[in-house]
Amino acid sequence: MSSSVSSTTSSSLTTLSAKTGISGLVSGLDTEEIVNSMTLATQQKITKQEQKLQLLEWKQTAYQSVTTALKEFQTKYLDVLSSTNFTSSTMFSTIAASSSSSAVSVEATSSAAAGSITINSITQTATNAKYVGATGVTDDLGGTVTDYSNLSDKSFLLTRDGVTKTITLGTVTDASSLKTSLESAVSSAFSDGRVTVNMSGDSFSFTCDGSIMSVSALAGDTTTLKSLGMTSGLSNRLSTSKTLADLPFATDLTGDPVEFSINGVDFSFDQTTTLASIISQVNSSDAGVTMAYSSLTDGFTLTADDSGEGNEISIADTSGNLMAAMGLTSGTSTDGQNAILTVNNVAIVRSSNEFTIDGVKITLEEDVDAADPITDPITIKLSSDTTELKDKIKSFVEDYNTMIDLINGLTKEDKNSDYAPLTDDQKEEMSDSEIEKWEAKAKSGILRGDSLLRGIASNMQSLMYRSAVSGGLSLYNLGIQSAGYAENGKLEIDEEKLDQVLASDIQGVKELFTTETTGIANALDSIIDSAAKTSGARGSRGSLIEKAGYESTTSSTQNSIYDSMQDVNEYIAKLKDQLEDEESRYWSKFTALETALQQLNVQGSMISGFGTSS
Repeated sequence: MSSSVSSTTSSSLTTLSAKTGISGLVSGLDTEEIVNSMTLATQQKITKQEQKLQLLEWKQTAYQSVTTALKEFQTKYLDVLSSTNFTSSTMFSTIAASSSSSAVSVEATSSAAAGSITINSITQTATNAKYVGATGVTDDLGGTVTDYSNLSDKSFLLTRDGVTKTITLGTVTDASSLKTSLESAVSSAFSDGRVTVNMSGDSFSFTCDGSIMSVSALAGDTTTLKSLGMTSGLSNRLSTSKTLADLPFATDLTGDPVEFSINGVDFSFDQTTTLASIISQVNSSDAGVTMAYSSLTDGFTLTADDSGEGNEISIADTSGNLMAAMGLTSGTSTDGQNAILTVNNVAIVRSSNEFTIDGVKITLEEDVDAADPITDPITIKLSSDTTELKDKIKSFVEDYNTMIDLINGLTKEDKNSDYAPLTDDQKEEMSDSEIEKWEAKAKSGILRGDSLLRGIASNMQSLMYRSAVSGGLSLYNLGIQSAGYAENGKLEIDEEKLDQVLASDIQGVKELFTTETTGIANALDSIIDSAAKTSGARGSRGSLIEKAGYESTTSSTQNSIYDSMQDVNEYIAKLKDQLEDEESRYWSKFTALETALQQLNVQGSMISGFGTSS
């Protein structure tokens, strides 16, 4: 470290100079040095304020480092989305469940106990009521020719199952020649012979069992398709993005608006509504069904949202024929059924394939029908394993100690009063490593004895050391206690004692952490919120946030340190203006002096000249 650096210097953090004048050309004076000396007091004031500003910035960073640590701890251990959420009873479940058969999956909840459950048999699983509409609801791909005179030697594109071919017509004069030309062109394009050309009068169509086909214009030639009575994009399947008016239903659609009801819920749509919008509104309604269209079968289905008996589906057109056109009035209806099984020799009926028995969530994974029931017993084993919970508690204590260490490090470190923030001039004389070492000493102890941080640490320590509530367990009972006076509030764990309590009183451990308001996790969450909460209006946020703000939140410019920094910046600006005025004034005076001396010199020379000539 360079020993020549002093915390008291005449150089300000920001160098100012108003060198506007004549610099000692006649007098020989070092005007710049003199003016610098005469404005030294103002320069030192600027330096002092800029050092004050730097200290405020360091303090803000230090406070925010504590906020970050608190929020990271809160997110890891006190957030509902965390797998290590100590406020949740579920995390304290030490029961592991396993099934002897893949036909059943199991998951232990916090209320499960060690032991076993036997599923003696599964007669049937629950199903959802379903209505499968008629298939083939889209019109065949084709059109009615309006003009034969413009079709000879013309081309268009035909796509089948994603493969696009160019269909080029020969000489076309009438319906017969069109059929012959189409058959030849299609046979050449799709050589497997599966695409059939059908002709009836001036109308024709393409059919291919199980395939999705569409036509489109070649090189923008929509005239050819128009003459054939088709439009580009026409398909033998429905497009959910098209409106009712543009959908090629096999049954002519009537009604505008179209109106229908499903399970007593009424719907009304005009012809400009897209099929996608209709499906979405039905599925989000109170009808309790999910509507779907399959391009594979070219049909619609309605499936009850809830499984089990009593969830039948009723459908009716009330104005127009949309449901009929969609094949939903001439399909097949299947009623829902309940799950029927025997558990621990007790007959069980459930409307869903997911249910909970004795704290165990059971899911029936395979479809089972009464005609082919599962009769082999399935065993669900429930065993206790506290290893994972113990590791989470140890991690909780370790990270808590890290928070306490951080706060203690800031409030107890020694302050180096001989090291002030460096000026720009000082930094120019030092290496990067020297600057880093100097600033580390200058930052040290800037929050020594800080009452805000000490209050936060004190609140957390009081919580950790307090006695059990209403005769329950305390952390001390779990083998978690003070690591000693020298450790400044940190905790240590007697793992043997912790193991004993986890094995004998897991309910007490759960209550210690999760009891509403008084539980350690909930109480600690409140303490952290009172310090680090960033939401809400100014004045209602956490104490650290009100003091120093937090990055990427509105509090970053709404806190007391920021306000102080603004005040300092304003004062610095005022002092710089003052310095510039002083320098200008002094330079003006010295310029006047130089001018006067120059005039005296000229007059002296003139007088000397008079004497010489006489």
